[in-house]
Amino acid sequence: MCGRGTIAGRSTRSRGSTIALTPTSPTVGIPDTMPREIRAFFEQYREAFNALDGSAVADLYAEPSGIAQDGIYTYWPDRQLVERNMTALCKTYRDKGFIRADFEPGQTIDQGEKHCVADVQWLIEWNGDQAPWTFKTTYNLVRTGKGWRILLCT
Repeated sequence: MCGRGTIAGRSTRSRGSTIALTPTSPTVGIPDTMPREIRAFFEQYREAFNALDGSAVADLYAEPSGIAQDGIYTYWPDRQLVERNMTALCKTYRDKGFIRADFEPGQTIDQGEKHCVADVQWLIEWNGDQAPWTFKTTYNLVRTGKGWRILLCT
């Protein structure tokens, strides 16, 4: 997640640890071709958010890294800035009534041994009568000595 989303009043249904997302994008009908190791990375990323652990989320970003959203590019030259951002985002989610996040993989573009582009559709559930957020984020991933890391999310 890049910390942005749009409110969507679409119905969702829980199935164990997986949420059935209501299709909201042109990738509907495209088969899941996300490689297992990339899916495992996003499962780890999701679990860091589900724990509302900004430090664990930041650990999954490359150094340097960045985010592009709402027409603005933010460059993070080091992990401390990523952690500060992700800790604040997790606090915002906690204060809003975060229950949990889940994702469905979209398209993945293999760019060789060290790079991958992955499109992910996220769903964030909130407590009370708040509608869930559904949104898509595209990630440029880089393989580092620590495994896959987010270089850029848009």
